[in-house]
Amino acid sequence: MHTTSRHALLRHPRRPALRGLVVLAAVVPLLALSACSSGTRTSGGGTASGAPTDGVLTVGLLGDIGQPPDPDIYYANNGTAIMINAYEGLVQYKNDTDQVAIAPRLATSWEVNSAKTVYTFHLRHGVTFHDGTPFTAAAVDVAFKRRIAVKGGAAYMVDIVKSVATPDDYTAVVTLKQPNAAFLSYLASPFGPKMESPTGLTKYAGKDDAQTYLTTHDLGTGPYELTTAQTGTKYVLTQYKGYWGSKSPFKEIDLPVYTDESALELAFDKGTVDTIVAALPSSSLEKYSKASGVKNYFLPTLQGSLVTVNPSHPFFSTSTARIAFLKSIDQQKLVSQVLGKRSSVATTMYAKGMIASGDTQAISYDATALKSYVSGLSAAQKSAKLVIGYANGNVNAQQMTNLVVANLQAAGLTASAQGYDTSTVFGWINAPTKGPDAFIDGNNGPDGGDPYMWGHVFWDASGGINYFGCQSSKVNSLLNDAVKTGNTAEYIQAGTLYGQTGCFLNLSYNKDWVVAKSWLTGVAGAQNLGANELDFSKLGIQK
Repeated sequence: MHTTSRHALLRHPRRPALRGLVVLAAVVPLLALSACSSGTRTSGGGTASGAPTDGVLTVGLLGDIGQPPDPDIYYANNGTAIMINAYEGLVQYKNDTDQVAIAPRLATSWEVNSAKTVYTFHLRHGVTFHDGTPFTAAAVDVAFKRRIAVKGGAAYMVDIVKSVATPDDYTAVVTLKQPNAAFLSYLASPFGPKMESPTGLTKYAGKDDAQTYLTTHDLGTGPYELTTAQTGTKYVLTQYKGYWGSKSPFKEIDLPVYTDESALELAFDKGTVDTIVAALPSSSLEKYSKASGVKNYFLPTLQGSLVTVNPSHPFFSTSTARIAFLKSIDQQKLVSQVLGKRSSVATTMYAKGMIASGDTQAISYDATALKSYVSGLSAAQKSAKLVIGYANGNVNAQQMTNLVVANLQAAGLTASAQGYDTSTVFGWINAPTKGPDAFIDGNNGPDGGDPYMWGHVFWDASGGINYFGCQSSKVNSLLNDAVKTGNTAEYIQAGTLYGQTGCFLNLSYNKDWVVAKSWLTGVAGAQNLGANELDFSKLGIQK
């Protein structure tokens, strides 16, 4: 599970919160949170090699989820499993594929007008909320309005909605304020708007739009209900008997909280935890590749390791200097020595699978680039003391940073590595000169699979993961035009131009590493590249 308070990932100009230094996911969580205590398995008949006999699946969390499990508030990583199992949106990303594709969920089909301003959804019949009330088209408008009312981090996904018409109980016609070809991706995101019981929201409204109630309960339609929420200790999901879709043999999902990787690994080794999703460092890869009774899954994500360069510092004030630095980074070495088989070298400006063809990252490894650049500098310029940053708690990012620093030193420069906490990292946008010369993200990514959701978050200073504010007005303009139509050529052009700034390097494509007991089935089919978590209703026990 992810343990970042983010990943995240796309921040809209109005969006006050961040999801993550994703990120997402495939690599050790970017920012490790501390929990109050280590989780322990209090129920379940599983052993180190045997499947549970009491219908309880235990999924270890590394660090607490960090925010209330309210779908309109929650905007981190570690609790995404709760969001996608207790709640459902109109659509989702297709499971078990590395390509970005929208799939049905509570909407069985939809039409989009040519102007990308009207989205008509035909809704699934026979769905009920966990309070027993029926799901109808009226819930769509209620869900959108609540998200805006509570002003959570992902409110941008619906603040473009002008109106929701309901010609009948199973048709919702959504009209946008302006064209937006990324709207389906907004809805498919694990952080996208989820359907909540209008009756329940009214009943438990209190003085805060039911926010208090939803810290310990849920009002969704998903395969599981949230029945326990003990911050820092554990969360429990109980199978909803009235769920419309498939049901797994697991009647209960226990999500105990562990404070560190070693405690979580020990629990898994002893059989008190059945599976771990995207929480362990790459240093554990070899151990579990050889472990008996264990299966390793490397599943597709939209996330990657990234390098961001700070143009506000004198040494990197020119694109020539920044590009020389980025070319000196041996991507293959970092992937092979640090990330392992959970990652591969990135060759595109956008996430893998976002653009079918034509997206190419121009910067690639050149062992002579930095030394050649440094040789032409004055003695004063060469004496600059460079700092390369990484997120505290991210072992992978720290190891990559150390390798990059060693390379800078080999080129005749003075350089050091430094770790930073979350609040510090996200404060740099307000004062870039206070940040390091460059920052290495071990794992990060967008809220969803549309190219706009990648380009805006990383390349626009208002996007949220552009730590040092390096931007191009032309790139921003291209992104804002492309999101209206979905024009792939404009997205590719935006990526090419941003690459020329030397402020950004897509270092690796990261996968979601799931370690599971060998008796657990359906793992690949339970995950999609957007959620980076498992739909527990699709899991099973090997017979």
